[in-house]
Amino acid sequence: MRAAALSLLLLTACNGYDDLRLLEIEVVEPSEIEPGTTVRIHGQGFALGRTPTVELRGEMYRPGAAVTSIGARLEGRVRSESLIEVPVGADLIDALGGRASIDGEVRVGFRAADGHRDVYASERVRLDVLPDTAAQLRVEGMSEQRDVDEPGQGFGITLSREELGVVGVRVEAVEPRSLAARQGVRAGDTILALDRVNIYGWRDFIPNPSRTESTVLVAREGLRGVHVLRWPHEATVRKVEPLSLAVFVVVGLLIGWCSPIVLAVRSGFLSVAPRAWLVRAALVLLSSALIVLVPALQWTTMWILVLGTLAALFALVSRQRAVTASFALVVCATLTVMLLAKSASIVELVGVQGPQSLRWYLFQTPASSLAFLAFLSGLGILAPSSRLPASFYVAPAAVLGAVLFLAGWPAGGSLIGVVVLAAKAGFLLLAAHFLQARLATSAALCAGGLALGVLGLLIDLDAYFPQWSALAVGASCAVAARALVPPWRQISPAVPA
Repeated sequence: MRAAALSLLLLTACNGYDDLRLLEIEVVEPSEIEPGTTVRIHGQGFALGRTPTVELRGEMYRPGAAVTSIGARLEGRVRSESLIEVPVGADLIDALGGRASIDGEVRVGFRAADGHRDVYASERVRLDVLPDTAAQLRVEGMSEQRDVDEPGQGFGITLSREELGVVGVRVEAVEPRSLAARQGVRAGDTILALDRVNIYGWRDFIPNPSRTESTVLVAREGLRGVHVLRWPHEATVRKVEPLSLAVFVVVGLLIGWCSPIVLAVRSGFLSVAPRAWLVRAALVLLSSALIVLVPALQWTTMWILVLGTLAALFALVSRQRAVTASFALVVCATLTVMLLAKSASIVELVGVQGPQSLRWYLFQTPASSLAFLAFLSGLGILAPSSRLPASFYVAPAAVLGAVLFLAGWPAGGSLIGVVVLAAKAGFLLLAAHFLQARLATSAALCAGGLALGVLGLLIDLDAYFPQWSALAVGASCAVAARALVPPWRQISPAVPA
């Protein structure tokens, strides 16, 4: 049996051929293709006098359409050992389906001397297909004179009809109390992309109908970075009656009051020395300034490394095992938030939360609520300590928690943003000091939040918990009340015999 298997393996090895990655692609330009342009592939090792096989593979994003896969073969010509040119005509644009953004790779290959394998190279590309206006109108079934629905009307914005041939369309007006206005969009802002489609004009701003929410990239003149916003579609906005919300608040109060969690929650006291609070306030301000003003530190992974280093140093100084438990809970809660937001960028986390974070983010899903409780518990393990090394750890941890759960800072990285973030971090420090849970309870909350965060990658948990916000508010209020009120039964002092 072994001899037969070995023979079969050798035959497979002799008869099977693998392509050889011997070529090199340095750059593919331009990133925008339209009729009449020429795509130039710069690299090394292209065979002169041979016809190359040029393939474009990846995902295609079209305005108002679901994501599709693409596998197109292009006609290229070898101009030199370092240049291949691919002419772009109207027929190619029509074959690609008109206006689209393509995220994939370009593969260039030549048949090897053995006639069985290809010598090839590949390179990641991001291309924007830009048909001429007449072709675009023909694809959309419109004419120049026919009126169309105003793009962005469902989100409360009016877009400029001016098309400059570059990425971005200007916002002319924003409706008061609309979805865009609530998330801070103003007239004069620039919409750069919608559902991974780069926006070149007002016609491109059409949401993907297969999704329940759209991802919008917004830029503002004078501000650094691009802000990521999540806008739910009108058809998916759930309208809940006030009576229904009240019922779920009552149910949440009953669940929180009778929950076994309250048996593991204990009230703390302000035992930290005043000098330690002053040190923590200074460290909170410093950490807030760093996370707001330094772009290199606007990643959760960087703060996990920093907190891990500080926790290790504190553990060496104090020889306390509780430091490890605190750091583990903070990391687990951070990973849960990263799963919910599908990003490790702090700027994107803040953009995902929006201005109404307490309503939208903290209580929208069970995972975020459990992660918040676990984070407070991990912070509360070291919050009562007056030792200086503990302050160096809990202060930046509180700032990270404010970013993760309380919407961080206003856009723009201003001094006001530093103050607001520091105030939120101070609130978390006080909450963690008063409400401390046992380690077993904290670990259960942390594991539950992380498991729901992973499950949220597969299914839409919010669809199964439309009233979760009211339920979580009621339960949290009940747990806080049970932890703060004095016990009903007081132990009487023993009577001497």
